[in-house]
This record gives sequence, structure tokens and C-alpha cells, in this order.
Amino acid sequence: MTHIFHNNHKPHRFTRWLVSLFIGSVALSSCEVFEDEPIAALWMELDRDSVVLMLGDTCRLNMRFLPDTITNVTAYWELIDSTGVINVLQNGSVIATQVGEADVRVTTVNSRLEDACHVTVIDNWRELNETYPYDMIVYADVNVLDYHNDAEGLRIAAFINDELRGYGEVRTDHDITYTMFRIWHSRPNSGKVRFRYYLPYDFATGELEFEMDFDGAVHGRLNNLISITQ
Repeated sequence: MTHIFHNNHKPHRFTRWLVSLFIGSVALSSCEVFEDEPIAALWMELDRDSVVLMLGDTCRLNMRFLPDTITNVTAYWELIDSTGVINVLQNGSVIATQVGEADVRVTTVNSRLEDACHVTVIDNWRELNETYPYDMIVYADVNVLDYHNDAEGLRIAAFINDELRGYGEVRTDHDITYTMFRIWHSRPNSGKVRFRYYLPYDFATGELEFEMDFDGAVHGRLNNLISITQ
């Protein structure tokens, strides 16, 4: 007698597991394709709208993106009406080469987003080339925007009639740190001395409210420094 067998059973549990594993692998591979697609920037800006640089100083401009997970941050940097005032490198570094003003523009390769920064370059205050027959000495305790007699974070200079007449040198004598000014002028007992500061870490400058009359004398001493604050 011939026996005919009919397979009416459901697939074996192991077979069902293999099928599920195959489908899951296909789905995972599909997700990885989407993850590899570039993420486009929706918004970009520079971290500074404007900077002030002293001649010879360098500032690095940085881009900020939204979202911050973009995969292509390549950008082109260019100068606008520079006339030799600054040089800009393709990493966003700006080098002050000449006194004046200029604009730096950056354009992203991804999404073609643009932003700009205005750059002002001022003279190097330590290069006081002119000499005058009269001088005035000031021993001062300088504290400007939390920079206290700080040779690295603060530069300060003296001006008469908007002309540079001297700059502050940070010194330490007898365990006392102070700032000394030697201020030059063409006439004795004439003119107002005003002070301006430059912050090389913050790329900013400003003028102090403090002022003195030029009189050719010595002002202050180690145990009684002239207070110059902002």
C-alpha cells in the first residue's frame, strides 16, 4: 500500500526566526543609508559682528551652525574693500596688516549661507616714534574691566589731542605690581591727557573717563599709586 503524507504543520520555530532575522537586517541596512546622507545647515552666523585689532594682531572668526550636527562645514572666506588693511586665511584667521577698516565675508559650501564681520585696525601703541621735549611720569594702579595691571590682557595708552603720547608698562617692584606711563608733549603745562584701552583677548577698545592735566611732573609713587579704573 502506498502512503501519501500531507505536511499540514506550520513552519518550524527556527525557520521563523531566520526569516525575522533576514527582514531585520534589510531594515537596518535601509536606515544606515539615510544616516549617511549629508545634514544641511539651516542657519549660520559668525561669533563676532565686529572686532578691533591692533596692528600685527590676529583674530580667529568662528562659524556657528544650526543644527550643530551638520556634516560639511567647508566655507570660503573673502575680503570686502580691504585695500590691504587685513589678510584673511581660509580657516577664518584675520591678520591686521595696515591701519584702517575692512569687512570679511564667509560663504558656506553647504546651503550657501553668508555672514560678515567688520574689522577695525588701530596703530600699535608701543611704537611711539616721535619724541617731545617735555614728559610726565605717572605711577598708576590700572583696573579696567577686571584686567588689573595685566600686561597680556590689557594695553593702555595716553593721548593728547587724539595723538599718542605714551603707553602703560606693567612693572613689579618690591612685590608691588603697577603700570607706569611716560607721557610726552611738545609744550609744558598744556593739554588734557586721556587714556584709551585695548583688550587683545576680547578684540575691543574704548576710552576711559579718567583724565589728567599735562604738567611735566611725577604723579603717584609705589605706596600711593594713581587709581585708573573703568
